[in-house]
Amino acid sequence: MITLTNDQLTVQVNELGAQLHSIKRHGDPHEYLWQGDSASWGRQAPILFPFVGRLKDDQYVFDGRTYHQTQHGFARDRRFTVISQQADQVTFEQHDDEQTRKAFPFAFSLQVTMKLAGDQLQVSYTVKNPAAEHSLIYAIGAHPGFNMPLDTGKVQLNVQPAETYSRVVLKGAYNDSNHPQLIDMHQPLALNHQTFENDAVIFKTAGSNFAATLTDPASQHGVTVTTQGTQYVGVWSAYPAQADFVCIEPWWGIADNLNADGRLLHKQDMHRLAPQQSAQYHFSIRPF
Repeated sequence: MITLTNDQLTVQVNELGAQLHSIKRHGDPHEYLWQGDSASWGRQAPILFPFVGRLKDDQYVFDGRTYHQTQHGFARDRRFTVISQQADQVTFEQHDDEQTRKAFPFAFSLQVTMKLAGDQLQVSYTVKNPAAEHSLIYAIGAHPGFNMPLDTGKVQLNVQPAETYSRVVLKGAYNDSNHPQLIDMHQPLALNHQTFENDAVIFKTAGSNFAATLTDPASQHGVTVTTQGTQYVGVWSAYPAQADFVCIEPWWGIADNLNADGRLLHKQDMHRLAPQQSAQYHFSIRPF
């Protein structure tokens, strides 16, 4: 377990999956990060790579071969290596090997940097394509869960910019982006367990900057997740299992479309990284 600290925050990160384990403010005993519960959701803040969401039948076809891959990819279940560390910052790395190529036939390097900056945790993902000739096709996302008392029905979600968004609906595990709905976020959205009866509330952010704030009016604790350049931001909690957490999920990618044909080259919202190139993705977490 890696511990980061500055004069305002203490954050713990597990090398397994480079997954956040704890977020606390100095002088405040409140734990902001969900601690996991196998009865509802056993994870805390998995990294989603090289896919976001579920593939149809947990498989895809590339270059004439069928590959099997479960929801959200494999990075969350693999140990990362620490390649640099300071008191308030750490960088992890994971790269392809014989095991990953059984499910994902690409060379890659995934670096995760977590840095404390005042009252914020800044998270950066760097994806590199070390191949000499072939493009890297992938998606990436984050899935941090925060302690929020959904049982009270008083937890609020505010977003900035406060406007009407296109909302992508999930049908089962797959997206129905051909039939979007509108969600008016000029006013806060009250959250409870039933909010997630049909899975995540997915905002189509289309590359714009976006900030989502969860607030518990009773305790006045909350968290703001600010994203940069995301295609989507998902808001999710477990259902029908009920637990007091809410996830704010920056996504650069999405689950298969209802009409997906299973071919990776046709898959919606995938990223293509040219040989020897890299790309970065950023978001931040501010507890209050």
